[in-house]
Amino acid sequence: MRLDRVEIKVNLSGDQATSVVERLELPPAEQPWRIYFCEDVARGVSAATPLKDAGAILRARHRPDRRDDSTIKLRPGRRSQLTDDWLEAEEGEDWELKVEADWSAGRRVLAISNTADRPDDVVVDAGHGRRPATSLFTESQEAFLRDCSPIGINLGTLTVLPPVTATRWDTVEKAPGDLDVRAERWTVDHLDFLELSTVTKQLADAESRQSALVDYVDSLGLTVDTAPESKTDRVLKHLVERALGVG
Repeated sequence: MRLDRVEIKVNLSGDQATSVVERLELPPAEQPWRIYFCEDVARGVSAATPLKDAGAILRARHRPDRRDDSTIKLRPGRRSQLTDDWLEAEEGEDWELKVEADWSAGRRVLAISNTADRPDDVVVDAGHGRRPATSLFTESQEAFLRDCSPIGINLGTLTVLPPVTATRWDTVEKAPGDLDVRAERWTVDHLDFLELSTVTKQLADAESRQSALVDYVDSLGLTVDTAPESKTDRVLKHLVERALGVG
């Protein structure tokens, strides 16, 4: 059965983020990324994240150092959500489909993502309200959403939420070389998350790789964030509340 890779993550408590960046000697980003999530934001009802809760996460990234992109991610996902065509699809001229296991502490779920490159200015314009949410996604991604999403989604009704500032380090030089650790930091308002991750294409190696990553973090005397909600869960909840003027 198809499984492209396993991504293993360790999230660190927000109050450690700055000191960990310094301790790992991660260089400052000259041009941070901006990540824009889309949600079904409804006024007159309690703040909620219905798309995320149903297992559909929609986002776009403005990346000054590389091409902008957008992603439709089904998490937690199921292989049985995918049609035969999508289950066999891997990549096209400007898009990629990944079926991966997402491991974070004891939480292990399947994540299915369709990512496409986007032209310059599209993501920024949508983030500033100059383009609709529909502009963020390609026809191929819309087809993927129609065919595989756990719920029906009208892209034209979605709200593009305020951006998350993100810094990505593709290599953590201080980490053991065989782990190929990368780091990513998200900040928005009072929220601050630092994630260390490693990837393997071999499921048989994932357990030992996760143990090695956790051991490395423990050796630094760091506290792993054990909250049941992922960083995406907490960020989306905050951004929806902010969009509604709540909290």
